[in-house]
Amino acid sequence: MIHRKTQKAEYWASFVIQPDDAELIYSYLLEEGKPQRTVALARKLLTAHVERENEALRQQLSSNGIVYRPQLQFAVSDKLNFPILGFLNGSVTEIRPGANSAGEQFDVIRVQFGAGAPREFVAGLKSAHKLNDLDVSTLVQSDNLKSPEELFELYGATVIEAVGAALEKNQELIRIGEEWFLRAMMAEVNVGHLNLAEAVLDMVEGRPLTTAVILRDLGLPEDVATNVQEASLNSALGSDARFDEVSLTDQPAWVLRRLEPAEVREVPAALRASEPAGPTTLSEELQALIVQIDDELDSERDAANTPEQTAETVLNFSHRRAGTLGWNRTLAKVLPRTGKPRIPVTLRDRMSNKEYVAWLVEQGRYIWGLADFYKSAELPAGAQIVISRTEHPQVFIIDAKRRKPKREWVRVASISNHHLRLDTAQRAVACEVDDLMAVFVDDIGSLDALRASRDVTQAVREAFLEIAKLSPQGNVHARTLYAVVNALVRASARSVFSALVANGGYVPVGDNYWHLGGDR
Repeated sequence: MIHRKTQKAEYWASFVIQPDDAELIYSYLLEEGKPQRTVALARKLLTAHVERENEALRQQLSSNGIVYRPQLQFAVSDKLNFPILGFLNGSVTEIRPGANSAGEQFDVIRVQFGAGAPREFVAGLKSAHKLNDLDVSTLVQSDNLKSPEELFELYGATVIEAVGAALEKNQELIRIGEEWFLRAMMAEVNVGHLNLAEAVLDMVEGRPLTTAVILRDLGLPEDVATNVQEASLNSALGSDARFDEVSLTDQPAWVLRRLEPAEVREVPAALRASEPAGPTTLSEELQALIVQIDDELDSERDAANTPEQTAETVLNFSHRRAGTLGWNRTLAKVLPRTGKPRIPVTLRDRMSNKEYVAWLVEQGRYIWGLADFYKSAELPAGAQIVISRTEHPQVFIIDAKRRKPKREWVRVASISNHHLRLDTAQRAVACEVDDLMAVFVDDIGSLDALRASRDVTQAVREAFLEIAKLSPQGNVHARTLYAVVNALVRASARSVFSALVANGGYVPVGDNYWHLGGDR
């Protein structure tokens, strides 16, 4: 059988870009006439390596003598090619008569393979033999071989890495976002063009515009192809600090950075976390509760998350105050992760169909722009929020599980003598809430004075006492403690539980409930 190097993992594990590979990339970009992503170039290169190997085999078949078949007659000095021996070449040195046990007559040929020992083969055989029916072309292209697509699934990551590293060093290419293009084909975009682009974006007051729309007013040379104009402008805009690229699709869209909301360029005050001093060992029970609460501050989002159509999370007070929602691991299954620092999206209210412009903030891991939605839906902290995909990549459905308002006994937070006060009182509840995490505040900004003067350790102590007084047994659920602490400071579940354990004055009583120790 033929041993193909490109079918082996070892070939791709040691893959490096050679000069002819760079030439192929250059030719491909020239032929396509538009920028290409690294993954597309890597796929093209892998396919080319497989095709080169197949072509070399075809040429070997066509130029290296007669393909050996048992039914054929041969003469001394004939040059033969043996596909079953990995396409070894040999010369016939001797022919003698032969016969088999059935009395069938045939020739026996002796074939010399280079400096190796000669071997004998049957020739002129009249009876059927499987090698007579061998389709040599199937040895070049066989169902048993992995296709370029299958090889890319297996080894594409290695090729992409090698291509990316080589492209970064190639002075003939220019990077435009996630794409590459030929530097020599770029149109000149000067500071005047960029100033015009700024003016165009200024007129739409922060609304993203595609590169094609911005180009209409720039007057780039008409003899330059449109796609090259777009690539050139994308490169120039991406290199200018005034502009931000904010598209979720392959079609770039731009906004002026100075027109972006301040809350997406800097983490809002209500989301600036307070951390306890020093690490603390937590029980398995608390560790499991941290995962269940799924605060975005507690862990990095898993890039390998399986995409989901819909995801549900619980709104905590810090996000309710900031008009944001935590971009946690649960929501990461629905929301896209692009690597761009800020992306505007549309959130459509499932009940009213009203649309809100919201921003996905990658670094801070939050969604900003929900204050009006929370206010119109009269949502308390503890409300259950559902985010769903739509057919449009930049539009999502938001739902708060609203229902007819019903007066219920709930946990209400307020200020008394510059301290937190919790009471149980009746309020109209118009949505589904997590009872352990619900915190109602009549004036959402009324706790700001406390939030500016507490750290997580102080907040845990203050919140614990207030929650405990609402229970006949004086018990406090750790989930409730996390929710109430976030009415005083922004703190992850891990930070809250670490401060709880480090205090030493609180005793676990089972099922994540805690009680104030007797010595307090």
